[in-house]
Amino acid sequence: MTEALEIPRPGVARPAEPLGRFGILGRSAPLCALFDLLERVLPSSVPVLIEGETGTGKELVARALHHHGARLHGPWVTHNCGATPEPLLESELFGHARGAFTGALTERAGLFELADGGTLFLDEVGEISRESQVKLLRVLQEGEVHRVGESRVRRVDVRLVAATNRSLEEEVRARRFREDLYYRLRGVRMEIPPLRHRGDDVLLLAEHFLARAAARWSKPVPEISRPLAQRLLAHTWPGNIRELIHEMERALLWFEPGGPVEARHLSPEFGRADLRRGRRGSYQFETDLFKRRLLRETLSRTRGNKSAAARELGLTRQGFLKLCHRLNLKGDDGQEGET
Repeated sequence: MTEALEIPRPGVARPAEPLGRFGILGRSAPLCALFDLLERVLPSSVPVLIEGETGTGKELVARALHHHGARLHGPWVTHNCGATPEPLLESELFGHARGAFTGALTERAGLFELADGGTLFLDEVGEISRESQVKLLRVLQEGEVHRVGESRVRRVDVRLVAATNRSLEEEVRARRFREDLYYRLRGVRMEIPPLRHRGDDVLLLAEHFLARAAARWSKPVPEISRPLAQRLLAHTWPGNIRELIHEMERALLWFEPGGPVEARHLSPEFGRADLRRGRRGSYQFETDLFKRRLLRETLSRTRGNKSAAARELGLTRQGFLKLCHRLNLKGDDGQEGET
């Protein structure tokens, strides 16, 4: 099955590489840079702000921070701020006393208390109101919580990990998010790369999700055809990993046992955004598809070093950068390499 997925360059052998770290599958340059940052942050209790598009796996990174970090023996508590009505958010986070409001029939500990000694993961933190932002800032500054309707001060020791699919820096400039809270949350900022910037990780993940679904449904694990692999590599993945999971599960339902998974087994909506950029099957479209894949593979081998990638392809660095720009590959290479 591996041969059908790798699509290596002729005459170039791919070195053996680990398939991932911290329970996260992938080996592309942007993901390896994220792994290196995780390695540095794990021993500490510094707050972490995780930013990335919807479906990129922000909670998976947050779990890695807890389960591989210094607080792995403490509680792991999660909450989606965007799913909680604003009037109830304060009670959820900080708890309430009996009779604090209509319906508060018993006292209740908040999430900060429940996470004491461990990690509290707040997803969609950019959705909370400015009033709640003030109260959250106070807890982060003082390490103390007050339950709603109670004057008693409770000390908490919590590592806060927050995630958002917005740019909080832009939210601060638009005065929708408090600047002081932003810097409190952003002890370390981690940006999760979108799937379209992760090169061959798409194929590793596609194979993994096919195998997982096959085990769940007691079906044989099919191979991915070479034409489909090329389609997966060229797709822009607006839904990121979540979209890939759904496409692989659908493909497993439709493929014929004994044969590979083909492009025709994917959903009818797959690739429409790509088709708007160019007519599939045309000379220019297919040529750009090949060049885009070649650049991604080369950057993955050089771990994002643009100069090394240019030398490997026989291009000047300037020519390489111009080609990346024309093919809309800005940022696919992770961090800038040496000049």
